[in-house]
Amino acid sequence: MMITPKAAFMVPYRISKPYSLRSFLLVCLIIGLFLHIRTYLFQVLSSEAAYISNTVTASHPIEKLILQNHRKHQAFVNRQSKTPEEAIKAYRKRYSRDPPPGFSKWVRYALAHNSSVIDDYDMIEERISPFRSISPFDLNRRVKAWQEAADAFETVRIRDGKFVDCGEQFKNSIEDIVDQLPDMDILLNWLDEPRIVGYDHLRDSNKATMEDFASKDAWEILSGKCNFSSQKNKVKRDTGKVQYVENPADALDICLHPEARNQHGFFSSPSNFRATRNVIPFFSTTSMSTMADLLTPGLDYVDWHYIGDAKTVDSKNYTDKKPQMYWKGWSTGSWFTETAWKRNHRIRFVEKFGNNSMFNIGFSRYVQCDGFCEKLQELVGLVPIDPPTTGFEYKFAMDLDGNGYSGRYYRLLLSNCLVFKQTMFEQWHDDRLVPWVHYIPVSLGMEELESALDYFAHDDKGIKYGEQIAMGGQAWAKKALRPIDMTIYTYRLLLEYAALFEGGAERRAE
Repeated sequence: MMITPKAAFMVPYRISKPYSLRSFLLVCLIIGLFLHIRTYLFQVLSSEAAYISNTVTASHPIEKLILQNHRKHQAFVNRQSKTPEEAIKAYRKRYSRDPPPGFSKWVRYALAHNSSVIDDYDMIEERISPFRSISPFDLNRRVKAWQEAADAFETVRIRDGKFVDCGEQFKNSIEDIVDQLPDMDILLNWLDEPRIVGYDHLRDSNKATMEDFASKDAWEILSGKCNFSSQKNKVKRDTGKVQYVENPADALDICLHPEARNQHGFFSSPSNFRATRNVIPFFSTTSMSTMADLLTPGLDYVDWHYIGDAKTVDSKNYTDKKPQMYWKGWSTGSWFTETAWKRNHRIRFVEKFGNNSMFNIGFSRYVQCDGFCEKLQELVGLVPIDPPTTGFEYKFAMDLDGNGYSGRYYRLLLSNCLVFKQTMFEQWHDDRLVPWVHYIPVSLGMEELESALDYFAHDDKGIKYGEQIAMGGQAWAKKALRPIDMTIYTYRLLLEYAALFEGGAERRAE
């Protein structure tokens, strides 16, 4: 007969003495299991990944996006492997091949450092994949061609588990695992901007031809792969409704957005864009949907100049903050000329919302505008430079691209603010940050921004969701955007990279 929990508590008082100890132990086991399950459920339900109930009915388009992406993130967290054996199996299933040599050691390292992400590294696969069809011989020729022709980069050399040549910042980020890496040469970008347009991997691998697009229109080279006339690639829009960003990958896809030509400074007049059409295995901190740079973490994100220190930690509760959006910054993002300045994304943002009472935004300094800075200040305005913690007085924080990625992004995610993010650059963390769960994605056109801000500032449910997303983004950033997470990502990236040069050697998981 099955004993219910209630009956189990009664058993010791009814059974004969010989069975009292056994019954007592059984009751203890049941109580222990109950308490364990209750504790587990409490932890799960109170964690950043489960703060939104799956049963809530969505009455606003934003709520639907929140709930959909919450489930997506829940599935992401739950499916990560717990052992090297599980990770190898998951890798083979996902990519239909064996992992690179050293993979099991990488898994053990990741698990030992409490990595929240073990299996989902599709960003690495997406970027490495084009190079798998190139022979190791040709890859080496391309590396040498770049070394002879390019500038603004360094070659990181690793031999016998030690650094031969390496800059201090990158060296510090992987010093803990360098002895686990095979010999390799790594071409590392020094510029904020990506470099590898890479139209055709069959181009002469003995050459690396540089083209300088600084202060020039770069749209044609960046969109050369696109077929804007194709009906297949057109995005359907209902002009009668506010269109919120549903899929950031689509928002980043240049080929889906021909209108982006006039909406971002990197397209119209990049400050410093020295590119090649050749396909070179080259590491950058950012790239674009039509480019082929291998993505490595932006280490400035966790540098104290950007992340701050104990004096610049956000100590103000979300509910006590002003219901406005804050952004103050420099006029980076392009080289400003009389013909191209209005197409800069930061200029567009300040001009569009600078006089809106829901926004406290403006330029504190004008740069990259020789001979035109005073005119820009007259046209757009200048605001005082605020102390670093001023932005923490506001509920909503905007983050915009500069010349490349914005170095303040992680600092904002770690604050008690709800972060709104607009970008056209792909980065290493795109796999692990989920829109509407950790941050609010903003389109390049920004047509939906005022509506989204109004929802989170004034709608009763929106106010609650805003706080939950702000706290959820903060909690996840503490788990998945740590300096050690950057090392773990780079470790795996370098194993995949080194395997490209193995020349048909047998693939092993160990």
